[in-house]
Amino acid sequence: MIRAQVSQTDSTIARPRRGSLLPEMAIATILLGAAMTMTVQVLGHAARVRRDADHRQRATLEVGNLMERLAAIPFDELTEARARGLTLSEATTRLLPNAELAVSVKDEKPAPDRASKRLAVRLRWRGRSGEWEAPVRLVTWIERRTSR
Repeated sequence: MIRAQVSQTDSTIARPRRGSLLPEMAIATILLGAAMTMTVQVLGHAARVRRDADHRQRATLEVGNLMERLAAIPFDELTEARARGLTLSEATTRLLPNAELAVSVKDEKPAPDRASKRLAVRLRWRGRSGEWEAPVRLVTWIERRTSR
């Protein structure tokens, strides 16, 4: 068996990489910090969107409930003054502390032999920035029931 002696040149000799761990750790720390920052920002934005959706859903349910209460009042007893006596529920007042409720009842005569009333309920509230959010509105018409 012939044995050949292989000479190693300087370019193929494995040299220890001294001090290479420190820059790699610094870069990894910077990348981890950036990823954590972005994650916290995304989660914060998602929480704000969820809270706004909860507020809008609560307002929509409240306006629907108020409209049902108005429509349940007998036609002749349904007046603007009685409608203004409606108030927000305690749960809605807690969730939307600066909410503003507007209720209106207007007499209309669609035809000479028919009487109807237009009921409108509007609820608006201030958002986190202090600006008014887009209101929730609900409008319906009711007619006097006639016996046949």
